[in-house]
Amino acid sequence: MAFPETRMRRMRRTSGLRSLIREHRLHPADFVLPLFVQHGENKRTPIDAMPGQARLSIDLAADIAAEAEELGIGGMILFGVPAAKDDVGSEAVDDEGVVQLAIRAIKARTERLTVITDVCLCAYTSHGHCGVVNEQGDILNDVTLELLADVSVSHARAGADIVAPSDMMDGRIGAIRAALDAEHLTDTALLSYSAKYASAYYGPFREAAGSTPSFGDRRSYQMDPANADEAVREALLD
Repeated sequence: MAFPETRMRRMRRTSGLRSLIREHRLHPADFVLPLFVQHGENKRTPIDAMPGQARLSIDLAADIAAEAEELGIGGMILFGVPAAKDDVGSEAVDDEGVVQLAIRAIKARTERLTVITDVCLCAYTSHGHCGVVNEQGDILNDVTLELLADVSVSHARAGADIVAPSDMMDGRIGAIRAALDAEHLTDTALLSYSAKYASAYYGPFREAAGSTPSFGDRRSYQMDPANADEAVREALLD
């Protein structure tokens, strides 16, 4: 039926009616709180590109996590800011690395909060790229997969509920899932950044994480912003 038999405004007439038929409701449990974690104690380092935000030491991050749980926030995603960097991002796979320590501290202070961890190498490598680089400056995809799998296993052993690979290497989801399952970490979930574009919008994040590439850019592994169909292919492959 069409107008005048059908009048869509009937169900918008009062706040009660609008509330009754509302299709979607946002609740604190639907949100994930991002935190940048660093070594040290009672340490808060302001992020200039993100006014009002800061890198937090693990003890302060645990305090925030406890408060977030009390407020009913559903989860927290951790981005590590290591104390030292090298060519292969060694601290990323260290069981005593900043993210691994933060996971344990947060789990000790919370009961229901879902802990998600960003899995990438860019913040841990001296060159700032998301993978292992050869002498020619090329990103070695398959070598990087082994490291990403090791990082994921280390995070899961520390207590991460979900690992979230953001590197955009080909085959990372299968490699990480296989590594987790081989270590009997079958309950650890994966949250993939399936379609990540080579975008200028990452500028503030790179300042926050200290992950700006020292040479070149990320266009050989992050997607061309002009490609939408490719994003669907990436998601289906994951």
